[in-house]
Amino acid sequence: MKLPDQWEFFYDDICSRVKLLSASGIWPFHQDSLTAWLGNFSKDEHKYIAAHILDRLIFRTEKMTESAYQTFFSTHFRAYVKKNLSGSVGSLDVWLRQLRERTDYFTKEIVICSVTKAGEHGESGSHMLRILSGGILNERYIFPVDTKPLSDLKGKIILIVDDFVGSGSQFFSFAEACGLREAAEKNKIIYAPSMAYCEGVVSINEKKYGIDLYPLEVVSQKDRFFSHKAKANFRGDDINTEKEVIECYAEMRHLNRNFGRGAWFGRDKTSLCVGFQWGCPNQSLGVMWYDGGDDWHKLVRRRGGQ
Repeated sequence: MKLPDQWEFFYDDICSRVKLLSASGIWPFHQDSLTAWLGNFSKDEHKYIAAHILDRLIFRTEKMTESAYQTFFSTHFRAYVKKNLSGSVGSLDVWLRQLRERTDYFTKEIVICSVTKAGEHGESGSHMLRILSGGILNERYIFPVDTKPLSDLKGKIILIVDDFVGSGSQFFSFAEACGLREAAEKNKIIYAPSMAYCEGVVSINEKKYGIDLYPLEVVSQKDRFFSHKAKANFRGDDINTEKEVIECYAEMRHLNRNFGRGAWFGRDKTSLCVGFQWGCPNQSLGVMWYDGGDDWHKLVRRRGGQ
């Protein structure tokens, strides 16, 4: 891999930018943690790649996620309820108040759950429910899908929330465990993850569960750090091929003896740079979240894992 002329200016600019975002509170990273992660890299080529990862990072805080769902409940979900339940949902102010209080008849026909396995209330799913029940929704909406199948319900509007859809495989397991197809025959169901990778959206739609899928944000192929396409050019500059940068990035796995043979390029080589305040999906690059022990500093932790 070749370093562009004056690459140090790019590196310094990215470092200054992310430290400013941290200091302003837009990102919840402490400046020391960013400095520590960058301090993992001593080789110039590795520093250059790390700077590009920060430049491409898609990061969402709890407040950002709550705000996105607030908009969803005020617009799309309100229209969905008006369409599928008889009676008036009232003005926007009335609607939002009833979501917080759950006293009107129509709001009692709404239930909410997160993507979890039966008997195993996952960390990211629980976290999403905590975000929503903190000010948007009354916790009495929450259906304990970890202990009861959705197929037990009838005549309800079911909202399923999640933080991230990657390949869709976790949702497939959830759908099987909770009886989603049967539930869709007796209820109106909408699945609204806060973020979804485009291929996961396609995979879920192809299953034809009989539900509505409405991701609040979609990560596209263009958002991948590596496309893994033959003869592709590196998107970060005009002098390197992607193959050259991939070879250098692959070397970075050897920076720590604790790094195993896992998904260094993200699960299924998705190669995303996605992170949340509470962790990141395994579709993200391993250098962001791999646990290297006391002598390695992670950028973000894995959801429910390392």
